[in-house]
Amino acid sequence: MALPTRATRSAGVDTDAVATAVRRHGPAFAGWLLPFLLVLYLALKEGGYDATIRSEVGIAVWWIVLVGAAAGVLPSARITRVGWVGLGLFGAFAVWTGLGIGWSESAERSVAELGRVAMLLGIFALALSVQGREAARRTAAAIAAATGVVAALALISRMEPTWLPAEDYLAFLPGAANRLAYPLGYWNGLGQLIAIGMPLVVWMAADGRLAATRSVATAAIPAMSLTIFLTLSRGGIGAAVLALLALVALHPRRVRLILPLALGAGGSALVIAAATQRTAFRDGLTNSAASSQGAEMLAMTLVVCGGVALLAAAVALADRHGIGPRPPRPSRAATGVAAAVLAIVVLFAALAAGAPGEISDRWEQFKEPGTTGGVERLSSLTGSSRYQFWQSALDANATEPWRGIGPGTYEFWFARDIDQEAAQGLFVRDAHSLYLETLAELGIIGFALIAGFIGFVLVTGAVRAFRLDKSEPMAALLAAATAGAVAFAVAAGLDWAWELTILPVCFLLLAAVILGRDAGPEADRDPEPESGRMRFVPRGILGALAVAGLIAVAIPYAGLTSVDESQADVRARSLDSALADARTASDVQPYAASPYLQQALVFELGGDYDEAAQAATRATEEEPTNWRNWFVLSRIEAERGDPKAAVAAFGEARSLNPKSLLFAQP
Repeated sequence: MALPTRATRSAGVDTDAVATAVRRHGPAFAGWLLPFLLVLYLALKEGGYDATIRSEVGIAVWWIVLVGAAAGVLPSARITRVGWVGLGLFGAFAVWTGLGIGWSESAERSVAELGRVAMLLGIFALALSVQGREAARRTAAAIAAATGVVAALALISRMEPTWLPAEDYLAFLPGAANRLAYPLGYWNGLGQLIAIGMPLVVWMAADGRLAATRSVATAAIPAMSLTIFLTLSRGGIGAAVLALLALVALHPRRVRLILPLALGAGGSALVIAAATQRTAFRDGLTNSAASSQGAEMLAMTLVVCGGVALLAAAVALADRHGIGPRPPRPSRAATGVAAAVLAIVVLFAALAAGAPGEISDRWEQFKEPGTTGGVERLSSLTGSSRYQFWQSALDANATEPWRGIGPGTYEFWFARDIDQEAAQGLFVRDAHSLYLETLAELGIIGFALIAGFIGFVLVTGAVRAFRLDKSEPMAALLAAATAGAVAFAVAAGLDWAWELTILPVCFLLLAAVILGRDAGPEADRDPEPESGRMRFVPRGILGALAVAGLIAVAIPYAGLTSVDESQADVRARSLDSALADARTASDVQPYAASPYLQQALVFELGGDYDEAAQAATRATEEEPTNWRNWFVLSRIEAERGDPKAAVAAFGEARSLNPKSLLFAQP
């Protein structure tokens, strides 16, 4: 009887070979899969805008960091000096955000903002800890793949809307139906996400190791371009253009970009022209014409993308076998001279065409508070009231130049900023600019920290890309990662990109790639362990950060979930449970106004107006500049039978939000 061999076979499967393959390729696949799933998960959760979603991500990430640092599994020794500088800058921004709680007009909002920053810091710390040359490549490829998948889902939601869940936001956002937003729920955010991924996809199309990878990446370019077009996001389009220009400027072998850019541009022109001609599809209508045109666009997009993929594959095979002309390989010096000459020609041409006067006219147009609907907005420069938002942020900074008005409180400032009459009736939570909102809420110091961090990432990426030898693949990767970071930096200056979690997460993953281990043959080798106590210093720092990060994220998360559970109990008509959950929330966050406001609403539903008035009064004490607390108190006082107190509370609410149509005089 023959003894069984070590390589057992079952149903024709060599289990030994499978185990070997898993051991060999499993870690690499996991290194790609985790960032891919993180980005895709946040996209499918409306960009991670909801505080519950981002908090759960933050808790999971910080637990990984804590356990990994404590067990010595997390290779913190991989963090480079520039990585520690970046981590220090962003960590200092988190600390300053925490200190801002002390002078904020809403401790609850500021603690929530600290939780957001702490979550992002956890993403950055974890990504830095596992970097290396191959890990960097996998991370960038994962973001490229995830953004490509998101673009495909977004197009399917317009071409065949019955295949995917309905977009609920369309019910209460007038004029939003014609702007593609699925799955993020915000058209500008979708456009900005695609802008971040676009240079990474072009990099894969030009520098992918496999011909199949290059073909698929090239085919994704037209689909991503069509997605940005259908969002009608001028900021997204601008960010994508600047990111591609940055990629071309930083890429060590720019000639390699010609093919994917040319094929991608040709395919993009075809599908965008087809979409423009199908107005019902383009405008997001829900009639039979839109359904028919959507099916046509699906078929056309598949044909165009498939054709682009085949052309890319044919060129790749021809190049492999030495068929066809060889493109020139100009030196960096020659390229720099050509770029300088081109810039001078463009400058003189612009001056001759009257560019200064046109810029002045466009700036005046941008300052107008209105907006333009439909595809016409792509040729308009109206700012959709951004000028008013930014001016109000500057006014807020003027009151507290160095420390700001407090994290997360711009909404309260803008609501009572009566000088901005052009913004009458607008509800605004964010200043639509990370930099100006930070200047308002965290002052010059906070602005210097966040702008310094983003600038440090961009400059380091550019320097590293130029410093490496042109033949080093890491140079092209750094160029793509830096270009993606440029897209975020632009988006963050024009919109509330910081609050849409998926966008800063992509940026921080790319920042980890940029600030990670240097390229070269030793890039993926851990440095020699230091003797004595010094080898525990990086692990100790990460462990301490993890504990602090967990606390910063978990406290507002616990309060928020208790309030959410109370609201769910109210919908189920279980007032006793609703009151218990609201009180739990106030025990977790005694400084927060929303748990007391929730208690007031529960008491009001139960007819106990005295207790309701007491809880609502406590909410106004904890958050005295939130007009909603005073408005609810006014209603409860009226129900309680105290008209004088009701009028006084109503007057306070109106003084805190005088522009609201709710308080408009008849």
